[in-house]
Amino acid sequence: MSTSIYDFEVETITGERESMDKYRGEVLLIVNTASK
Repeated sequence: MSTSIYDFEVETITGERESMDKYRGEVLLIVNTASK
């Protein structure tokens, strides 16, 4: 089973859940801002 970026949901800066499928067909820049 393969997983696509469009299968994920993310939390917006305002705390809402949003499906990445909303951005299908758009150019995305994904940045990992995690820290220790």
